[in-house]
Amino acid sequence: MKACLGILHGEPVILELHDGIVSIDGSAEPIKGLTDADLIAFNDEIEAIPKNDDPGSEALVNSVRAAFLAKLLGMAVGDECIDKLSHILDHVHYEVLKYLGEAGE
Repeated sequence: MKACLGILHGEPVILELHDGIVSIDGSAEPIKGLTDADLIAFNDEIEAIPKNDDPGSEALVNSVRAAFLAKLLGMAVGDECIDKLSHILDHVHYEVLKYLGEAGE
């Protein structure tokens, strides 16, 4: 099962769950308790957002991603994993703030 957590530097960041092992961009990460049902629900929520060229749609996708990343942070173990998830969350959150006109220079 796969999910895109966000776009960093023009590249998608992919979370995978295979046989209970979580990886982000191919690197195993200690995120405990994540289930296929969690990923299915996340992907379903993303898929329910209409796909079009409206910047609001992408901002909505990023807000859903931010909420999911916040949930993952609560399941993460270790500073490195938390730092990686926080970095992704910062990028996704910035994109939402930019859409809202609240991103500082």
